[in-house]
Amino acid sequence: MQISMFKYFLTVAETGSIRQASLSLHVSASAISRQIQNLEHSFQTTLFDRCADGMLLTEEGRVLALHMQRTMREMELARAKIADIHGLTAGTVRYATIEGVARAWLFPAIAEFQKAHPLVEFKGRISGAEAVYQTLENDQVDFGITMQDDFYPGISIVEKFTTQFKAAMPHQHPLAKHSTLNLKDLTPYELTMLDPTFHTRRALDTSLLRLGLTAKIGFELDHIELIKVHVMQTGNLTILPDYAVSHEEKHQTMAIVDIAENELPSATTILCVRRGRILTKAAEAIINSLRKRPITLPL
Repeated sequence: MQISMFKYFLTVAETGSIRQASLSLHVSASAISRQIQNLEHSFQTTLFDRCADGMLLTEEGRVLALHMQRTMREMELARAKIADIHGLTAGTVRYATIEGVARAWLFPAIAEFQKAHPLVEFKGRISGAEAVYQTLENDQVDFGITMQDDFYPGISIVEKFTTQFKAAMPHQHPLAKHSTLNLKDLTPYELTMLDPTFHTRRALDTSLLRLGLTAKIGFELDHIELIKVHVMQTGNLTILPDYAVSHEEKHQTMAIVDIAENELPSATTILCVRRGRILTKAAEAIINSLRKRPITLPL
């Protein structure tokens, strides 16, 4: 079977749509559809349920996808090892990350890395902390960046970074001139917050419960950048990790205020890998680069 057939199948499985796969791969939808039909004929089974919601893997399709992912991973390792023989750093590096670190830390690091290693490609996923752990445990990525929630025996921590939480709001907000805030100071005002799938929200909820306080959470989102837009448009305030508001703090586009750490303790953001995963030279190189890069470096 051709490697292109593997890519077509896995991209449809990931996007749930032949049309989206076509746009992603820059290949005609008819060509992708034909290859999937060839696969189904070859295995004498239906690999996708064609539903109104899109293309959903059947049980047989999930089995095939798992083995194809392993095969593609082996091909990437082979490509990287051949590149190593020729003294090159090349290949595809896959990662999963929480959103907050992407703009201020990860993306600039990748851009800098690719200037020195133009043959390296990066493919990433942005999600909540728990989803990053799951992606690592399923061996779908080379490294992850997430907030440390619990002990995961299958995950190896490469580096730890202390992360403070900060309140962010428009400059005209009544609390904007404070140097430090207690959680009680926030209770009269409406908050726009990440939903409870995020470590930041769970940390806030835990601290409020411990202190016997109730916050007015008027709006929930699962997207940090949109939270900041909503805060600026409504006059609300929010609580986010320090690196998620470093750009706004540097350029003074929002008022960024410390929160008393005895009330909302700092968190730990980690750079991690699946224990036992064989890394390419390129993956090892970017991980080592990230270890040395300050995580709160502002743009």
